[in-house]
Amino acid sequence: MITLSVTVPETVAAEYFDAADRLNREFGSMNPPLDAKALIAFAMARHDAAELCGQFELLLRAVRGIAVPEMPNQVLK
Repeated sequence: MITLSVTVPETVAAEYFDAADRLNREFGSMNPPLDAKALIAFAMARHDAAELCGQFELLLRAVRGIAVPEMPNQVLK
């Protein structure tokens, strides 16, 4: 394991804090209770290199004005 210090916008952190609160209310007492840091670590750990490259390729294409290939909406399938 490595330890990272990550700075995120307050609005992003607020979403993770809200999610932790909701999950703790929904699933009752856990020891230790879920916290925002645990949710952020889980979200970061669930991607492999190919997924990360795919996400950042789209971002970099959009920022640099390079055509973004048409992709089907996976959510609607």
